[in-house]
Amino acid sequence: MGCPVAKVKEDVTALRVELLGPVRAWRGDEELELGGPQRRALLGMLAGSRRPVSLGEVIDGLWGQDPPASAGNAVHVHLSSLRRVLEPDRARRSPGQLLTTAHSGYRLDLTPGSLDTEVLDFHLAMARRLAASDPTVALRSLDAALGLWHGASLDGIPGPWADVERARLDELYQTATGDRLDVLLMLGAHHEVLADLAALIRRHPLRERFRGQFMLALYRSGRQAEALGAYDDTRLELAGKLGIDPGPALRRLHARILAGDPALDPPQAAAGGTWRTSDIGWAHSGA
Repeated sequence: MGCPVAKVKEDVTALRVELLGPVRAWRGDEELELGGPQRRALLGMLAGSRRPVSLGEVIDGLWGQDPPASAGNAVHVHLSSLRRVLEPDRARRSPGQLLTTAHSGYRLDLTPGSLDTEVLDFHLAMARRLAASDPTVALRSLDAALGLWHGASLDGIPGPWADVERARLDELYQTATGDRLDVLLMLGAHHEVLADLAALIRRHPLRERFRGQFMLALYRSGRQAEALGAYDDTRLELAGKLGIDPGPALRRLHARILAGDPALDPPQAAAGGTWRTSDIGWAHSGA
């Protein structure tokens, strides 16, 4: 797989679009004035799509099930304004080169790698591919992925499309954060991750992945009793808020910590075996 970032650098004048934070666009070093939140929502929708987007899809994405009677006209006004901003040298009434219209809908043709979510996908795929064989490089890819966020995804952007996409991107952020912590635990950085995990648990008390990573980091730091106490805290939190018990992965980890399973020892102290991922983090297997 080629790196999309390298392709962007070949053309410093190419349009670049960011969705991982406020929706913004640049040509070279110049940030473009896109207009209000709904116009930015339209740009985000077109930039994030891999295919033409129909007028009906745009209306649904911006207004949902109850669009105003003027929705179609408003979309055309937004499109015209975006074309003027994105292609300032386009002759009047000539067809667009970046923002195009066809019978199937509207399309924004971006240079590969000029959309931050595309670069995000590249770094996450690289990290997944290298996690087991080269965790240090995987960690750099995850740091690069997380560094693409500049605040809440699609910050301030209204409409059903933005709500769905924001939830998807936020979930990707939490997954990448968990993946990064897995790699750090694999590399033996259990002391270093404790503070971050404690803060993540305060913000996301129902995410068992972070709870399991915290338990493992405590255990590897010589704090077995606290690791077992963290499991009790999790059990009470889940029972009180959801009426459920911890999942099977967390229960297995608890049993292994209770038994002092040597396979849970830090990587540098574990003898032989291979590393594999699990749904609560990196676990050592003697197989």
